[in-house]
Amino acid sequence: MAILLSFFPPLGGFVLLATLTQLGPWLRGHGTEGMVLYFLVTGLLMGVSLLPTYSCAILAGWAFGVAAGLPLAITTITVASIIAYVIGRWIARDRVIQVIRERPRWDAVYRALLDHRAGRAFLVVTLLRVPPQSPFALANFVLAAGRVRPVDYIFGTLIGITPRTALAVTAAAGVEQLQFKTAANPWIVGGGIAVTLVVCVVLGLLANRALRKVTAERTTAG
Repeated sequence: MAILLSFFPPLGGFVLLATLTQLGPWLRGHGTEGMVLYFLVTGLLMGVSLLPTYSCAILAGWAFGVAAGLPLAITTITVASIIAYVIGRWIARDRVIQVIRERPRWDAVYRALLDHRAGRAFLVVTLLRVPPQSPFALANFVLAAGRVRPVDYIFGTLIGITPRTALAVTAAAGVEQLQFKTAANPWIVGGGIAVTLVVCVVLGLLANRALRKVTAERTTAG
């Protein structure tokens, strides 16, 4: 699943961006019908992990502008994450949780990151969604397999994807012709890397604290 979810979304994103200059004006020209079609098609394709979020956000900004494209893109991505969650739960079933429970160290990290208490899972989901480089499809499957509560998953996703989606929609709406050098702006790339590092550090601290706790408990028991 990790291999498939890492391969298909970038491929689909490349195809979508390659047809952007034809598809964007067509959707814009169809007004409300174009927005509904965007919601249905891209939402489904993201939900089954055939498109990445960034290309869909770029398409929304290119076709509908910021005012209409931003809420449309955020709503579509959130709905797509719900579709992916349902599929992930069906594929993984209870097997992943059983494997985690059989390994004390894994179980400690799982409880520290995705425990239902005090909104910890909500925080982790939000952190995973914030970085621009975060793999949306793979994160969907991992969170679904980990049995994250739907309320934490949905609202964590909604809040976490908003900044990066706004960046992509705004950038696409601000150019008449897509220039890939704009997307590769060093400030945008550097900022994305910095955010990713901060998120990794925070999650790493939480996981390490859990490992120290379980190690101390086993030492005491010994």
